[in-house]
This record gives sequence, structure tokens and C-alpha cells, in this order.
Amino acid sequence: MISRLLIMVRRNVLASLPAIGLGFTVLAGAHGSEWLPPAHSAAAVPVADPLRNAVHPVCVRDKNAFTLWARHRHQRKSRVRRLAGPYAGMVLRAARKAHVPARLVAAVVRVENGGNFHGSATRVSSAGAIGVMQLEPVTAWDTLRVNPWNPRQNIEGGARFLAMLLREFGGNVRLALMAYNAGPTWIAQGGRPEQAVAYAREVLAYAYA
Repeated sequence: MISRLLIMVRRNVLASLPAIGLGFTVLAGAHGSEWLPPAHSAAAVPVADPLRNAVHPVCVRDKNAFTLWARHRHQRKSRVRRLAGPYAGMVLRAARKAHVPARLVAAVVRVENGGNFHGSATRVSSAGAIGVMQLEPVTAWDTLRVNPWNPRQNIEGGARFLAMLLREFGGNVRLALMAYNAGPTWIAQGGRPEQAVAYAREVLAYAYA
């Protein structure tokens, strides 16, 4: 009786091994299934290991693929640092939260500040735009609900505003950038001011160079 119970328990444990990914192997025998490490049996059948086969790049077994992924990630961060300077960390976090490309947000930061980040957190344009991403006060306070004088909130608000514009213009990056510069209403009505066209061209050149 006890031996039958042990066999039933063992079979239940074996049935759960693929789900928890312990990496044991199953060896079929006349008296039911038994587990043995792979090295102990040439006839062993490998059990699926979902943790080792996860899609996340850190778990990829192919070292070449991981190397390429790591290189691309390093290049992306380097580009953001080059474009956004001291605000690179904030840009990366804000872009991730807003689900927009970090290099696009960084390129907007670069163009809005002309590459000069000294005093950019409190910079006010002739049109009244504020801070690192030059947010209009009404857009910042009323639409985005952020404090434009706070660099982190300014960048998060700018990234969210870009995401909103990308959705509004069906994913058209050029139109979204033009709307960021000249206002979404004008662009949606067909307006193509020369300044906004040049702005979008410059941002795209930095983002996708």
C-alpha cells in the first residue's frame, strides 16, 4: 500500500516538473516513470525548462545574440546620453513610462535646448515655453498635470505629450513633432508652418542619425 502511494506521489511530482522548470529528465520504465539527472542515462528525454528558454535576452543561450543585444542597448544609451546630457537618466525613465523611443525624446531635448543644458531647467522661451522640454504652461499644468519647473516632471510630461501626439496623428512621427512645435490644432487642420517643418526635420536627424 505504501509503495503504491509513493509511486502515485512520484508520478504527480514528475507531471509538475515541466511547469516549474527544474530541468530533470524522465526515464520510462516498466514500473512507472522515474527521474534521473541527464548524465546518468543515455536514454533520458530532456524535460522542457521554460525558465531557461525565456524570451528575455538575459536568458538567451545564444551568446552571439546576447552580445548583439547588449551592444545595441549600450549604443542606445550612449546616443541618449550624447543627446540629453545630464538629463539622460530622466529621459530613459520617462520614455519607458510613456512607451515612446528614448532617442526621440532625447532628440527633442537636444533641439529644444540647442545642446546647451546650462540653466535649461528654468529656461523660458520668447513664446513662454518652460523648462527642459519647453512645455507651454497651459499644456503642462492643465493637460499633463505636471510642474514644468521641475526637470523630472517636465521631461515626463514632454514624453507623455509626444505619446499623445503620436496617437493623435496615427503614429506619424514627423506630424507629431510638427504638432509638438506648432500645436496640434494647426497641424491637424492642415497647417505646415516652415518653422515646424524645419523643427521636425532637425529632431529626426538627431534621433535616427
